Amino acid sequence: MPKLRKQSALQRQRIMRQHLHSYRERNLNDDRLRNSQQLATRRQDPEYRENERERDRAAHSTRRQAVNYRSAEQERDILAHSILRMNSSYRATEQARDALAHANRRMDPTYREEEQQRDTLAHSVRRMDPTYREEEQQRDTVAHSMRRRDPTYREEEQERNTLAHSIHRMNATFREGEQERDTVARSVRRMDPTYREEEQQRDTLVHSIRRMDPTYREKEQQRDTLAHSIRRMDPTYREEEQQMNTLAHSIRRMDPSYREEEQQRDTLAHSIRRMDPTYREEEQQRDTLVHSIRRMDPAYREEERERDSLARSIRRQNEEYRQVERERDTAMHRVRRRNPVFRIMEQERNTSARRVTRQRKYKHETSSEKFSKEKKFVAGIEVTTTNSRYFEVQS
Repeated sequence: MPKLRKQSALQRQRIMRQHLHSYRERNLNDDRLRNSQQLATRRQDPEYRENERERDRAAHSTRRQAVNYRSAEQERDILAHSILRMNSSYRATEQARDALAHANRRMDPTYREEEQQRDTLAHSVRRMDPTYREEEQQRDTVAHSMRRRDPTYREEEQERNTLAHSIHRMNATFREGEQERDTVARSVRRMDPTYREEEQQRDTLVHSIRRMDPTYREKEQQRDTLAHSIRRMDPTYREEEQQMNTLAHSIRRMDPSYREEEQQRDTLAHSIRRMDPTYREEEQQRDTLVHSIRRMDPAYREEERERDSLARSIRRQNEEYRQVERERDTAMHRVRRRNPVFRIMEQERNTSARRVTRQRKYKHETSSEKFSKEKKFVAGIEVTTTNSRYFEVQS
């Protein structure tokens, strides 16, 4: 029987490893399949899955304690994430997932407050860069112009701005600053003749449209009347206004058409005012007072008599007017004679008038007899005779 050589323990271990390695290579696929089946079977148990996750987390936390491992993991994750984001579907899913997660986190008031503070601080730091501020303004302007293309957005923006402005104007300091700012800006704009002309045309059109409303016209008249009455409290303003109105009226009256229209307008207005009995009575009293004051001047009285005589003589050239005048005078005289006092005064006046007339007639006849002498010869004697009761004898 052959004698077997004795092997060392190291050789035996090497042989066993080689045998195991060859066995694994021969049964690698079968082992992997069997292990996968076993793992899938075990993972059907929720408790096993939970334990596996805890074990993986513990192992991962242990490995992440090494700086090299963490750095390599971050690089690997960034590379994998960048590769995944090349797919548009993945990006859309990721954005939706992130938005949902962010919305869930913002349900916490503390998180929202911290987020606002963090965003405000980051934005203020970024705005320290002039380039960033300029880009931000351009970006905001483009975004605002695109949003304002929506009529609903414009309407909401106007309402929001109106409400905010009304709240600001509750502050007296804000109102004063706003007025000064608007005044300066308008004065600068009005330095342009084109702008002034466009402004005048626009204001005229707007005013004409507003005056179509009777309520607006009435309020405007009341407002203008009140403002004018306040201004007329200044004597200097009243004097300047009178001079200006007189000059304007004199210039307008140089046109014959304007004078004719003015006369017609005044006549119509006067006839309308005289329909009021109170106005007629006041007018008569006023005219009577003015006429009595003017008649205190002898020259005026003389001119008035001449003017009245001329006007009456012209009117009496009409036969109908004379007839009507006689009838009117007769009727008025008949009415006045119903008064006994008037009849007595009339008799006295007529008596005095006849006496004066008779005296004038007697004086006229006497003067005629004195100055109309005739020479005659009676019995050879020259006698100067008159129509009177005396005569003279001359030798």
